[in-house]
Amino acid sequence: MPFVGRERELLHLTTLLARPPAVVLIDGEAGVGKTRLLRELATPTLAGNCHPMRFPFGPIVEALRNATLPISLNPVTGALRPLLPEFAHQLPFDPPPVQDPQVERHRLFRAVLSLLGSLAPVTLVLEDVHWIDPDTRELLAFLSRCLPDGVNLLLTYRPEDTCYPVAALRSHLPPHIRHDQISLAPLDAEETALLAKHLLTDPPDLWPLTLGLPFAIEELARMLAEGRGCGTPPAVRDAVLLKIEALPVAARRMVQAAAVLDQPASERSLVTVAGVPPEQGERGLAEAVRRGLLHQAAPGRYGLRQPLARQAVYDSITPGIRRRLHRRVETPAEPKGAVSPREEQVIKLAAQGLTNREIAESLFLSPRTVEVHVANALRKLGLTSRRQLPRSTT
Repeated sequence: MPFVGRERELLHLTTLLARPPAVVLIDGEAGVGKTRLLRELATPTLAGNCHPMRFPFGPIVEALRNATLPISLNPVTGALRPLLPEFAHQLPFDPPPVQDPQVERHRLFRAVLSLLGSLAPVTLVLEDVHWIDPDTRELLAFLSRCLPDGVNLLLTYRPEDTCYPVAALRSHLPPHIRHDQISLAPLDAEETALLAKHLLTDPPDLWPLTLGLPFAIEELARMLAEGRGCGTPPAVRDAVLLKIEALPVAARRMVQAAAVLDQPASERSLVTVAGVPPEQGERGLAEAVRRGLLHQAAPGRYGLRQPLARQAVYDSITPGIRRRLHRRVETPAEPKGAVSPREEQVIKLAAQGLTNREIAESLFLSPRTVEVHVANALRKLGLTSRRQLPRSTT
C-alpha cells in the first residue's frame, strides 16, 4: 500500500530512534496503518508479532530468529539455546543449571539483554502487544528498565483490545531512557483522496464510506478495481464480525441496534431497540465503546464508526432478530419533516425515480437498508407513497 499522510509521524519516530536507548509506543485502531508506518523506517530492526494464542516468549523468539549473530557472544547467551535451537551451533554452551527457577529466569532475561547489546545499533519491534503473553510481558518490564546503549524498544498495540496498561511501561523508565507515545488517527478527507488515486484510475469519493481508515480504503479500492460492484469488502466484513462475536450478548445487541438505527442515537434509544434491561445496556454500551465498535459521535449519542462497519453488522443480523429490532425503533422525536442526512440522500434519489437497488449501488448500501430509509422518511414527512416525494423535496 502506498505511504500517504504519515510524514509527520515518521519524522517524529525517526528522530526518537536516532538517539537510543528509547522506548516508543505506537497505538491506533486495527487497520489504521501502524505496520505500514514501520516499513518506512531506515534504522535496523528486529521485528516479532504477538499472537492471540500467546505463545511464551513468542514475539521475542520471532524477532531474534531474524538476527545475524556476531562471532563472539557473552557466555550467558547460551541460556537462549532452548528458545533458539536453530542457532545452537552459534551460541555458547548452556550455563550450568541452577535449582532456583527465578535465577534461571533472570539468567534468560540477561541473555536476551546481552544478545541485543551485541546486535546494536538495533530497534526491537514487538507488534500487536495487546496480545502479549505473560512471559514476554515480564521480559519487557525487565528490558525497558535496562536497555543497552544503541538499543531501542518499539511497541505497537490496539488500545481497544489491550488486556493490560501498555502505556504504564513508560512510567517506570530510568531518566536516561527516552520515551514517547505516537497515536495514529485515520486519514483526513484529502489524504483519503490521495490514497485512492494511488489505488484506482478514476476513484470515487471513498471518505464517506471509510472515514479515512487505510485498511478499509485499500480493501474497498481493491473491490472496485476488480469490478465486484458496491458493498462491504469481505476482509472488512470479516474483521468486524470477529469483533462482534467476541462481545458479550448485551454489547452485541447494542451494536446491532446502532446498525439498525443507522444514525448516532442516545443510550436510551439503543437500549430500547436492543431490547435489553437498562443496566445490561449500560454495561454493553461501555464494552462496545471500549472495543472500538461504537463511538460517541456527539455528546450522549453513539453509533458505529464507519458506514462499511455498520453495513457489515446490519447484514450479519439474522432476519428474525432484525425484524424485532426494527419493530422496537422508537418514533423519532424530531418535528415532522426533520429527516436525517442519510434519509435525505436516499429520498432525493428516490424522487428522481431511482429504484431501491439503484440507490443502494449509488450509496454503497443494501437494498433492504434503502427500503428502511425510504419508509422512515415517508413517515417523518407524513407521506404515504414515494410518488409524493418530488412535491415534498423540491
